[in-house]
Amino acid sequence: MQSCKLPIEVCERVIDNLALPAHNPTILDYDKAVEAVSTLYACSLVCRDWVPRSQHHLIRCVTLRTTRGADAFLSTIARHPHRAQSVQFLGIYPRPPPSSTKPASPSPTPSDSPAPTSSTLPSHSPALPASPVAPSSSHSPQIPVSVSNDQHVEETPSQSESGNLAHVPTTESSEFHISSRDRTQDKIEGKTSIPPCYYNWIYKVLTRLLPLLVNLSSLHLHGLPTLHPLFVRLVSCSKTLRTLIFSDLENQSFSEIIQVINRLPQLRSIYFEDTKWVRPVRFFSRRSHRFKDIFCGADDEYVNTDVLDWLGSPQDLSRLRLLLINPLQRSDLNKVHHILQRCMCSLEFLNLFSSDANMFGESCPTPTASHTDRSLHVESLSLSSHLKLEYMRIITTSSNLSQNVALLSSHISQLLSPSLVYLIIGHFEDLELESLVTSPSSWKDIDNALSQPKFNRLAYFVISLSVSHEGNIDHETLRATFQTILPQSYQRGILWVEKYIEAIEGRRGEHFPE
Repeated sequence: MQSCKLPIEVCERVIDNLALPAHNPTILDYDKAVEAVSTLYACSLVCRDWVPRSQHHLIRCVTLRTTRGADAFLSTIARHPHRAQSVQFLGIYPRPPPSSTKPASPSPTPSDSPAPTSSTLPSHSPALPASPVAPSSSHSPQIPVSVSNDQHVEETPSQSESGNLAHVPTTESSEFHISSRDRTQDKIEGKTSIPPCYYNWIYKVLTRLLPLLVNLSSLHLHGLPTLHPLFVRLVSCSKTLRTLIFSDLENQSFSEIIQVINRLPQLRSIYFEDTKWVRPVRFFSRRSHRFKDIFCGADDEYVNTDVLDWLGSPQDLSRLRLLLINPLQRSDLNKVHHILQRCMCSLEFLNLFSSDANMFGESCPTPTASHTDRSLHVESLSLSSHLKLEYMRIITTSSNLSQNVALLSSHISQLLSPSLVYLIIGHFEDLELESLVTSPSSWKDIDNALSQPKFNRLAYFVISLSVSHEGNIDHETLRATFQTILPQSYQRGILWVEKYIEAIEGRRGEHFPE
């Protein structure tokens, strides 16, 4: 770096900051980690002075796309075994075969090109032995662990006599995120399925790599038809794996996911994206997991039902901090009520969203049924006043906004926690201004309830509205209207009105802080 015009210390700091996302990639920034290492790799090819400083960063985040690239990476690990200790993120994104009509061969073809995001990989070198031996447990490397206060500590994994990793420290957080989408659009666009035999090389690579990557913390598998039956046994050999990321899985069973969780006691995060689920078999965990964050966002509602049943089994929820269920069926409200009773001492974030129009009793045929549905929902959420909730968002998509506001105003004191800091009332229907404020008395009841001394920690009271076009509601009129009907919140300086415009070019927001 002597040829650089900038001081050496500045260049080294730039390199370290550029590679920072690759130090501990998570489910939320794994793509940034891959991009950061790719950028650093490109800079090293341009400037030789960057190579010595960035060499130990380049192999932290490895991406494999073809069999040729996988063979090259295996050869590099065979020639330089110490480099395996630097790999923390492994992503396998197989390229589809050239034709889906003929079964693709797992052997490399001349058209394949290696695309691992790591240091320079040789194309020909000695292969690994058939059964690589993992390093001895006496030499346990230091692994960075993400803690709840956004700091990193060093932890040495210790292996018990039974072969399982020692109990995870209580400072770690855990996330459970399930999402899925419909594959109808793929059929419309003419996308065909890929032969499962094409992906056999992925499991062969994992069989040889996982015992060597002693510091691996994140594994991302993309585009697999389904998990191999031996996958659970395969990943259980990794004692440092904290995050599993899957995308584009076909015909996946939730019971297999439970088996993965049971075999990996050190697992913090498991993330499924664009997954087509099949009806899972009832198979629940017998081991107590100290999850902190639970994400359930599946398009198939029965998956969320099974997740709630799994949480209702003997699980340790004493440290559950976040609970997100989307969508929530009305028949599952009692299960949520039972879960809230078990985690009321630790829960801080609660997000329950229902796609059922009758969940809140807006369109029930009789007043009795309407009252029953509302009471059931309010009863299930009334425990939130005993929770340590700091964030609460109440969203309605019904055209009868005044009825929902009246229901909210009558139970506002029972629903809100004294530790509440953020309160958001959202509405996602395009209504006129007259429809938004048809019940000013209910809004004033909410304003009076929020002015009580027990809610003195409340710092943001947000009214979030969504309209289809800009001329529907004038923002100045909207601001003045809510200033009038919510005078106490306006005087405290906590009122915040935001309007989202659903335009053709996309969604953009207009915020009006008070």
